[in-house]
Amino acid sequence: MPKFALKCSAAIAALCLTPSALWAQDQSSEAAEAEYNTCCVVGSQRRPDIVVTATGTQTNRYETGQAISVIDAKALERSQSANIADLLRSVPSVAVARSGSVGNQTSVFIRGGESAQTLVLIDGVRINDPSTPNGLFDFGTLLTGNIDRVEILRGPNSVVWGSQAIGGVISIRNAEPTDSFSANALAEYGSFNAAQARANIAGTSGIFSGSVGGGYYRTDGISALSAGTERDGYENYSANGKLKVKFSDALTIDLRGYYNRGRVEFDDPFGAALDTFPVTRNEQFLGYIGLNSALVDGRLKQRVSYSRTDISRIGDEPGVADSFNVNVLNGRLDRFEYLGSFDFSGALTLTAGLEHEISFASIFFPAGGGAAPDTARTTVTSGFGQLSVKPFNGLTLTGGVRHDDYSQYGGQTTFGANFAYTPNEGITIFRGTYAEGFRAPTLTEALLPFGNAQLRPETAQSFDAGIEHQFFDSKVTAAATYFNRRSNDTISFSLATFLSENIARTKAEGIELGLIIRPANNLNVAAHYARVDATNRSPDANFGNRLARRAKDSASFAIDWKSPIGLSVGSTITLTGDSFDDLANSLRLDGFVLASLRVSYPVTHNVELFGRVENVTDEIYETVRGFGSFGRNAYAGLRARY
Repeated sequence: MPKFALKCSAAIAALCLTPSALWAQDQSSEAAEAEYNTCCVVGSQRRPDIVVTATGTQTNRYETGQAISVIDAKALERSQSANIADLLRSVPSVAVARSGSVGNQTSVFIRGGESAQTLVLIDGVRINDPSTPNGLFDFGTLLTGNIDRVEILRGPNSVVWGSQAIGGVISIRNAEPTDSFSANALAEYGSFNAAQARANIAGTSGIFSGSVGGGYYRTDGISALSAGTERDGYENYSANGKLKVKFSDALTIDLRGYYNRGRVEFDDPFGAALDTFPVTRNEQFLGYIGLNSALVDGRLKQRVSYSRTDISRIGDEPGVADSFNVNVLNGRLDRFEYLGSFDFSGALTLTAGLEHEISFASIFFPAGGGAAPDTARTTVTSGFGQLSVKPFNGLTLTGGVRHDDYSQYGGQTTFGANFAYTPNEGITIFRGTYAEGFRAPTLTEALLPFGNAQLRPETAQSFDAGIEHQFFDSKVTAAATYFNRRSNDTISFSLATFLSENIARTKAEGIELGLIIRPANNLNVAAHYARVDATNRSPDANFGNRLARRAKDSASFAIDWKSPIGLSVGSTITLTGDSFDDLANSLRLDGFVLASLRVSYPVTHNVELFGRVENVTDEIYETVRGFGSFGRNAYAGLRARY
C-alpha cells in the first residue's frame, strides 16, 4: 500500500506542525457527568463511563467485552460538524459513502458489514426504514442538531437488539433534561450559502423534567453527479422533545419525540441529461412512552414501553413522464417492549426482555398506471435473557440467548457471550466477544413485487479479542482489537430469477489500533488505525473480491490544544485507502486524505465565536463512483449557552 503509506506520512507530518482540537472529550453518561478523554479511538477512556448498547441497560464500559466508541456532546460541539456521517469517518472500522451533496443518500459500513446490517436507534427507538429495499437507515438526513451523544457498538449484538445488528449498532441520543434550567443556541453561515440555526432548553420543575429544541439547516450544495454543473440543495427542519414525570424514586414515566423533515435535490444517474432536477421530500417521526419502576431497593428495574417510527418519502422529477416521476414510500414500526433487570448480589445480574413489533410498508407509483399501492405487513415476537456474572474481582462474564418468531419467515435463535477482565481496577483491560447477528428479510425483499416469501434471515458469527492499557498515570492509553466475522445467506437480487435470494456469503476480519496521549490538561493527541479485509466468499465469479465501498485501510489523527487565554485551535486528518465501487472490483475509488481546521474563542462566559475550514487541501475524491464531494469550504458562527 505505498500510496496509503505516503498519505499517512504526510498526515503525520502535518499534525506535528499543527496544533489542533478534536477528540479529547468530556463524556456525559446516563448516570452522571464524568470527564474523560476518548472518541473514536478503540477503547481509551477514563472511568467511570456508562454505555447502553452492550446490554440494553446502563453498563460500565470496563465490564463489557464489546468494542464501543462514544462521541459525546462536547466532542460534537468541538467538531462544529453539521452532519453526523462526517464524524463517523473517524470511528475505527467505519466507512461512509455519500452520493453527492449534504442530504443525499449516505451509507455507513461497520467492520465491513453491509449498510443494511447496521441497526440505528434515536433515543432508544429504531429508525431503520422498512420501506427501503434492505431496511437501511439513510444518514444523509441526520444532522448533528441537538444531539448530545452517539454510541457506536462495533460488531454483532442481536441477542439484545434483534434484527439488523450484524455489523453493529449506532445509538443516538438527543439533549436530555437537566436538573436546573439550561438553554443553548447556535447560528452559522458558510460556503455554498449554507446556514443553520438551532436551540434547545431544558430544566426541572417539581416532578417534571424536560428538554425541547429545534433546528433548521439549508445549503445550495454541489452537483450530486461529479460531471454535473448545477447545484443540488438541501433543506432540513428538525424538532426534539423529552418529558420525564417522577412520581417517586420507584416510579417514572418517560416520553420522547423526534421529528425530521427534509427536501433534497439530486441528479438522476439514469436520466437523459446530467443536470436533472429530481427532488425527494423525507419525513421522519418517532414517539416513545415508557413506564419505569425500581423495586427491591433499586435492585429490580423494569420498563414497559411503546414506540412508533413513521417514515415517508415522496420523490418526483418535474417534466419527466415515467414511473420515476412520482413515487411515494411509507414505512412504519410499532413496537411494544418489556425489559427487566435484577441484581441478585452485585456479582450476578439477570436481564430479560419481551418484544412485539409490527412492520408496515407501502410503495406507490401513481405515474406508472395509477394502481393501488403495494403494501406489506409482518409481525415478530421476541424474547431474550442475558446473565452477567462476576466470579471474582475484576472479571465479568456475560452471556445470553434470544429467539425471534416472525409471522412470515419463521423462528431465529441467536447466542452471544463476552468477557472483560481487569487485574488492576481498569488500568489494563482484556476483552473477548463471541456474537451472533441476523437480519430478517425486509418487507420489500420478501413480500412486495420481486419479493421471495421463502427467504431465510441473513446470519453472522463473529469473535473479537482486545487489550487496553493506560501508561504514566493515565496520560497515555493504547488499545488493540482483532475481529473476525463470517456472514451467510446474505440476501441479493438474482438476475436469473428476478427475485431476492439467499445467495451471498462474506467474510470480514481486521485489526483496530488506538492511542491517546494526554501530556497536559490543555493538550491531547489521539490517533487510530484500522485494517478491514472484507471479501466476497460466494462461489461465483467474484469469489475473493473486496466488498464495494469498503477500504482496507483507514486512519485518523488529531491534536487538541487550548491556550491560556481560552482560544482553542483544532485540526483533524482522516485517511481512507483505495476501494472499489463494484463487487467485480473493476471500478476503483482512489484513496483520499481529508484535513479540517477549526478555532473557537469565548467572548464571554456564555457566548463563543467559532469557525472552521473543511477539506483544507481541496482534495478531489469520490466515495460513490460518479458522485461529487465538497472541495474546500469554510463556516463561521456564534454559540450561546445559559
